[in-house]
Order: sequence, then structure tokens, then C-alpha cells
Amino acid sequence: MEHSELNVAAAATTGVRSKPQGFRGLVRRAVGLQEGNLVIALLVVSAFLAWRSPVFLTERNLAVLLLTSSMVAISAIGMTILLISGEVDLSVGSLQAVVGVIAMQVLNATNNLALGILVGLAIGVLVGLVNGVLTVRLGITSFIVTLAMLSILRASAYVSTNAAVQNLHKIPAFSEIGNGYLWRVPWPVVIMAVVFVGAYLLLHQTTLGRAIYAVGGNRRAAELSGIRVNAVKTFCFVVASTLAAVSAIILLSRMNSGQNNAGFGFEFQVIGAALLGGTSLYGGQGSLVGTMLAVLLLGVLSNGIILLGIPEGSSWQVAVTGLVILIALYMDARRRRLAGEAA
Repeated sequence: MEHSELNVAAAATTGVRSKPQGFRGLVRRAVGLQEGNLVIALLVVSAFLAWRSPVFLTERNLAVLLLTSSMVAISAIGMTILLISGEVDLSVGSLQAVVGVIAMQVLNATNNLALGILVGLAIGVLVGLVNGVLTVRLGITSFIVTLAMLSILRASAYVSTNAAVQNLHKIPAFSEIGNGYLWRVPWPVVIMAVVFVGAYLLLHQTTLGRAIYAVGGNRRAAELSGIRVNAVKTFCFVVASTLAAVSAIILLSRMNSGQNNAGFGFEFQVIGAALLGGTSLYGGQGSLVGTMLAVLLLGVLSNGIILLGIPEGSSWQVAVTGLVILIALYMDARRRRLAGEAA
């Protein structure tokens, strides 16, 4: 048994893949069609909205759509990496609130943009470390750990301020983070692209990336192959919370104030996008390309609800996110069942 597990780990960590045969090959190819299905869905929904609303394809609306989607995408990239490792983080929404109010307070007190950003990122790193250590050292499931962290961070945001922390520093560069452009491309979209490229290279071109897949796919086999499982999982927690902090700083710049109620439901958008993109809730499988396509699809759906003037639009956006999570979980369960039958 141990010999077979070592073989699994070796294949996962070296990136060697055997040629798919028979029904197993068909299943693997079907799983790989997830991105294609998302592209088709995105085109169909976009065509429908373009037909029903003349505003949809305007430059202004598309810019707003990309800006909104970029914040979700940045955090969803981190969540995808964490889910591949076999863990999850429910605290990213509350982290947005804490980073927002504390970073703005630092900016107001120091008039130092670099310090404010560094403090915000440091909060993300610290939260990730705490989540990781509690999960891997104490053996508590990440669902419970991060659910508790969700409440702690939200309470901390309210304790830090009873109201929104307004922008008193008036640093011009601060507003550029969330509202500026680089050659007609919004800065948040540029940041998203950089994060995506870095994460893609990490997962597909490094030993650490292969270790992340191996840890999520078979922890025992990964341990037998010499992978430091606890360190890899903790690293993934830090990546997820740090990218959530990056998203929070962009949101802070766009709103021009730190608000203790920011990020409500954000974790469901992020997790829903990762799952819909083909990442397994059980670890070992995930696609950053799929996550990005899912983020765009969710963004288009939310944008369409507003453009079509559907009553109680914000409530329907929440309902759509919940429905997407259910669909994604069903698809993940079906993939796992088919893969089990083909094994």
C-alpha cells in the first residue's frame, strides 16, 4: 500500500502524466471541458444581455464590470490555491473590513501611502499564519478555524471604529490604486493580471506548485514522498489571506473610506467562483483559468441583474451566488464519482 502511495506522490510532484487510456481518458477529457463550458455560458449570457440592454457593451459598463470582477478575481486566485491544497478560508470577507479600517487609520495618522499598504498586507499575512497554524498544528478543520476567524475579524472591525473611517490624508496616489488607469486599462485589472500570471507560474512551473496539488490530492502519499505538508498548507493560507488583503486595499481606494461592514458575503463570491471554475472542495484539483472565467460569468450575471432592472436586484445577486455554489458542488461530486468509477 505504501509503495503505491509513493508512486502517486512521485507522479504528482514530478508532473509526469501517463497517457489517458479507455474510459479513464474520456473522463479526464470531460473534466478538462469545464473551461469550455464556462466560455460558452459566458458568451450566451453576454449575447442575451447585449440584446436586452444597449448599455451592456458600452465602454463605461464594461470598465465597471472589469473593475468589480478584478477584486473578486484577485481573492479567488488565492482561494483556488488554498482549495487545491485541501483547505478553505471563510474569513476573507471580514478580512476586507479589518484591512480597510486599520489601513485607512494608518494612512490618516501618517500620510504615508507605503506604510498604510504594508500594514494592510501585514494583517493579511498574520491572519493567514494564524489560520494555518491553528489548522495544521492543532488538527482543527479549516472550516471551523476560519469560521471563528470570520467572527473575530468582523468584531475587530466594529471595535476599531463605530462608523466609516473617512479619507483625511488626501494622498493623490491612493485614489489611483482603485480608480486610475494604465494605458486605458484600470489599475485593478493590471494588478489582477499580474497576480494571475504569478499564481499560474507558481502552480505549473515550480516544485512548490506540484507539491500543493500533491498535498491536496493525497496527504499521506505527499508525506511519504518527503513533502512538508504542514508548511505547504500554511503557505497556501498565507497566500489566500494576503491576496484578500490586496483586494481589500483596492476596495478601500475605490470607496475612499474604510467601512466596518465591508465584505459581507464576499467569501461566498470567492469560494463560489473557485468551485464553479472546476476547483474541487476536497483538494488536489483546480484551474486558475476556470476560476477567472467563473469570476467573469458571475460578474456578468450580477451586472445583468442591475441592467435589466430586476426588483430587489441585490437580493437576487446573493441568491445567484448561492445557486452557483450548489451547482458547483454538484458538478464536483459528479466529477469525483465518474473518476472513481473510471479508476
